[in-house]
Amino acid sequence: MTTATIFVSNVQKELAEERRVVKAFVEGDPLLRRFFTVFLFEDLPAADARTDAVYLDEVDCSALYVGLFGSENGFEDAEGVSPTEREFNRATERSTPRLIFVKGTDDRARHPKMAALVHGAGNELIRQRFRDISELPAARVRRTPEVTPEVAPEVTPEVTPEVRLVRALRREMTRHELREALRLRDDKHFRQAFLYPAIEAGLVEMTIPDKPRSSKQKYRRTAKGTAAARGKK
Repeated sequence: MTTATIFVSNVQKELAEERRVVKAFVEGDPLLRRFFTVFLFEDLPAADARTDAVYLDEVDCSALYVGLFGSENGFEDAEGVSPTEREFNRATERSTPRLIFVKGTDDRARHPKMAALVHGAGNELIRQRFRDISELPAARVRRTPEVTPEVAPEVTPEVTPEVRLVRALRREMTRHELREALRLRDDKHFRQAFLYPAIEAGLVEMTIPDKPRSSKQKYRRTAKGTAAARGKK
């Protein structure tokens, strides 16, 4: 069974133990681990660890966004926006179910931009505060209607990278056209997480298989890929 992804977002240098607790909770629950895997930034290969586009691609592939918000705002890009804020905004744009856990009951010591993010998230989402790791309500994930096992089989095909790819592949397309159709910016991540797994699974085939590096190379669905795109096994 293919599993859906839970994306855990927080400032990388903060709340390291808390994000590991969330992952351990999901992996240790016999029911949740049947349907979900947890993505942490530590899971990325070292070469990709600083690529913000890769994180956003992972948000796009996820069935659930979990935000762990602490006191720090973290690194800011040229526009003054942190990766945590960008990930939250991306999940919001895609209407991904979001759970927000805020460490601390007092926002006065919080970075102003993080405080603003906490306030904005609190206006529309499931949000809960915790004082220390013993109060981290990881079990809340299991009680959320959007991610119950009854819903998971319906969600999984839509968020699996291979299935997302074959659904976007409505005709013969180049690699660039496919990546653009999926709204992915990082080509290496697209190839490793989407294209190659789809080919290995027999969902997609090359139009010029004997010349894989041809400039005229395109990709098309196989019969198995067409069935997967329609939600059939």
